Amino acid sequence: MAALTLIRLLLRCARIIPPALAWRLGAGLGDAFGTLPMRDQDRARTHLAIAFPEADPAWIRRTARACFRHTGAMALWTLATLGREPRALRRGIAVEGAEHIRALVRASRAGQGTFVYTGHFGNWELLARTFATVTPSSVIARRMRSPLVDALIQGTRAEGGAEVLYQDGDAREVLRRLRQGRTVATLADQDIPALAGVFVPWFGRDAYTPSGPAALATLARCPVHVMFLYWNRTAGRWVLHCGPRWQPTRSGDRAADIQSLTALATSYQEALVRRAPEQWVWWHKRWRTRPNP
Repeated sequence: MAALTLIRLLLRCARIIPPALAWRLGAGLGDAFGTLPMRDQDRARTHLAIAFPEADPAWIRRTARACFRHTGAMALWTLATLGREPRALRRGIAVEGAEHIRALVRASRAGQGTFVYTGHFGNWELLARTFATVTPSSVIARRMRSPLVDALIQGTRAEGGAEVLYQDGDAREVLRRLRQGRTVATLADQDIPALAGVFVPWFGRDAYTPSGPAALATLARCPVHVMFLYWNRTAGRWVLHCGPRWQPTRSGDRAADIQSLTALATSYQEALVRRAPEQWVWWHKRWRTRPNP
């Protein structure tokens, strides 16, 4: 109870900070954290060096530090905007791929669901909060170990009307939502050994990637988009990027179809991350699981 009270107090304090100030404060805290001699900072530099072998050490250090700076800014800004009307937040977001979003909305109104691949790039929490104001949406999420943290994160994601489904829940519920014409989104860019997965290229090295999204999309026979919400430094605003609408292949070889779709979505995300590498979570052990020899 004391922990819950403390969390609520911290959230109230965060909400009184103007978003612009929260962004600067969060960036400063993240930048300071990025300079500490700790495991996550070392791992971020190591992973960036693997992903960008042509980059010089100075660029690696700057980008790793910028990664923590972006995460700090994004996190505190997100806390400062909790409770704000999601439709109002959406009005400040630019769009790339508007024609793809219109196709998704038309399909939803016609009763056809869409599976959305997203990941830990840009501001995935803001994406969850705002996209349900565009079309009925469900979000597949990992259950947090702490019930308090879980309630906070999933409550934030549901602010805009999104329904939260858990990764360890019944897959039939996901298929039911798709067949109801809903958009179902999931973060599918991390190495999670507990989940079924396949190895696909990620920055030139095979990475264990969840295969559940491709399996569900193939089974439901529903189209797929890759979608991210990232920060455009030049324009100084969030940008919603929606990729093309893909229809999963049904070749008769289900394993090959799942492998192909997972690789395609992962490759598309890699191209976006290359545009703004500081906005991805480079301290994650993306190449932790290795293929059997």
